[in-house]
Amino acid sequence: MLERIAITVPIFPLKRNNPLLSERMKIWLWNTSPWLWAALGGILIGLNAPGWHTQLVGLVAHLPVMLMLEQVRKCHGSFGKRLLLAILLCWGVGGVGAMMSAHWITNSAHVFGHLPWVVSMGITGMGYGLEVGLLLFVLHAMPILLLRSGRVWDLPVRLCWFLWVDTWYPRLIHWNFGGLTFTQVPLLEQVADLIGASGMALFSIGLSLWLLLLWRRAVEGQDISRRVLGVGLACYFGLLGSGIGYGAWQQSDVVGHSSGTPLHIVSVQPNFSLRKLASNPDLAYSERIRNFKTLLADSYHALSQPPESSGVPRLLVWPESVFPAAFFKNPETRQAVSRFAREHQTAILLASVDWSGTPGNYRFQGISVLVGPDGQVRGRYNKIFLIPFGETIPLSDWFPGLAQLLRENIHNLSEFEAGREFTAFSLSEQLRLSAPICFDIFAPDTIRNMTRNGSQLAVNLSNLAWFGQSTASDNMEAVLRWRAIENRTPVLFASNNGRSVLIGADGQSLSPRLGLFEEGVISTTIKLTPRFSFYREYQEWVNITWLVLFLGLLWIGHRQENLLNGW
Repeated sequence: MLERIAITVPIFPLKRNNPLLSERMKIWLWNTSPWLWAALGGILIGLNAPGWHTQLVGLVAHLPVMLMLEQVRKCHGSFGKRLLLAILLCWGVGGVGAMMSAHWITNSAHVFGHLPWVVSMGITGMGYGLEVGLLLFVLHAMPILLLRSGRVWDLPVRLCWFLWVDTWYPRLIHWNFGGLTFTQVPLLEQVADLIGASGMALFSIGLSLWLLLLWRRAVEGQDISRRVLGVGLACYFGLLGSGIGYGAWQQSDVVGHSSGTPLHIVSVQPNFSLRKLASNPDLAYSERIRNFKTLLADSYHALSQPPESSGVPRLLVWPESVFPAAFFKNPETRQAVSRFAREHQTAILLASVDWSGTPGNYRFQGISVLVGPDGQVRGRYNKIFLIPFGETIPLSDWFPGLAQLLRENIHNLSEFEAGREFTAFSLSEQLRLSAPICFDIFAPDTIRNMTRNGSQLAVNLSNLAWFGQSTASDNMEAVLRWRAIENRTPVLFASNNGRSVLIGADGQSLSPRLGLFEEGVISTTIKLTPRFSFYREYQEWVNITWLVLFLGLLWIGHRQENLLNGW
C-alpha cells in the first residue's frame, strides 16, 4: 500500500534575484526520502539527550522531523495512507532516538532482566521508541495533517500547539524537548520558573519553525518576503534576549540571598553492588556487598567532621536500596537506626520497602522514612511514580495474560502499589523536607506538590546501579535541575552508585559531583528558605495560556490563509 504513495516533482517559481540555492540542490532537497529525514531526525533527537554533551543540537533536532512530515503532506494518496505513513515515520524517528538516548534501558533489560542483548535493544527501540514516536506524531504530525498548509500563519499555530500538548501529554517517563536542549544554559533555563521546563521548547521549536519558513522560501519557492523572515527572526531573538535577561536577574537574586535556616547535609554514596542479581556479574561494576554494618561504618566516618557552626541540625542521607531490611518489619534493625541517630544527634533519611495485606495477597510499597535526632520516626512517604516494567506492569489489569508472560520471563520484576500523598516531613518548626524516590522526579507534580505542602528541600533517594555505565545519572541530574528551578527549591540527588550532587534553587551545583560507581560523601551546609515560583503556583494557568494562544492564532491564521479549509 505504502509503495504507491508518490511525491510530486516541483516547478519552482523562485525569482531570479533570489538565488539562495541552485536548481539542482532544490530538486534534490525537495525529493529527499522522508525516511532519510526520519533517520537524521532520530540521530539528532538522540544527541539531544543528556550525557552526550550535545544538548544544543535540540535547536535544530526537530527540523528534519518537520521536513519529513512536509514530504508526507505532499504525498498522493488518501488521508488514511498519509496518516499511516506519518505514524510509521514518527515511530522510526523515536526508535533511532531511543536507542541512542536510552541505552540505559537496554542495559537494565539485558543485565538484570536477563534478556538477550538483541531483545533488549528491541525493547528500547521498538517499545520505548513507540512512545517517543507517538509523542512526536501528536506534537508535529497532527497539526500538519489536519491544517491546510499556509505560508506563514500555520507555523505559530503549530508552535503553540506543541507548547500546550507537551504540558499534559501522558508518557511513561515525563521528559520534554525544551528542557533537554537548555539543560546546561544557566541563564536561559531560569525561565522554567515562569513557563516550566516544557515551555523552554518556545526557544528550540521556535527556531526550527523559523528555519522551516526559510525552507519554504529557498526550496519550495513560496512568496515569502525578507521582511517576514526578518520579523520572525527579530521576534525569536527578542524572546531569547528577554529570557536571558530574566535569567540573569533571577540567578543573581537566588545567589545573593544568603538568609535562611541552616541544615548540615551528610549524604553517603556507598556504591553497594547488585552482582547477585546480574546475568553477568562483571557488568554490575561494583563488588561491594550491601551490609548494615558497612553502612553504619560509612556513616560514622562521614559524621566524624561536625558542621562549622555548632548547633546546626544534621541530616544523614542513605540512598535507595542501601538499607538492607524492611524498616517497619524488622524491629532489631529499626532500633539500631534509632540508636545511631540518638548517639550522633543526627536525623536519618532512608529508603526501604513495606507491605500490607495477607499472605498471598500482599500489597508492597516503596517508602522513604525520616528518623529524628531523638530516634523517633517523624514520618513516611509512599513512592508515587512506579518504574514501568521494573516496579509495575502498565495496563496489567487490561492484559492479564501478557502481564503473566512478562512475570515469567523477566527477572527482578517487581509490582508495587503507588502512593497518593505528597508528604513533607517536619524536621523542626523551621525545617521541612521531602524525599521522593528515584523516578518519582520524572512526574513534575511530585516535587511541585511536595513544595506546595511546605517542603524546603527535596532529597531524591536513588539507586541507578541497574543501568550500568550509562547516561542514566545524567538524565536524572538534568530532570532534577528542572525541578529545582521550576519550584525554586534545592534538590539533593542522593544515589547509591553516583553521580550524587546537591543542586541549588537556581539549578546550579552546590557540592562536588561524586563519581559513577565510586564510594563517596557529600558533606555541606545549606540555608533553607521558602522561595516563590510562578510556575509552581500557577502551572495550570500557564497551560491554559498556551491553549488560548493556539486558538487565537488558529483563528487569525484561518482568516489570513484559510488554514481550516475543508473543516
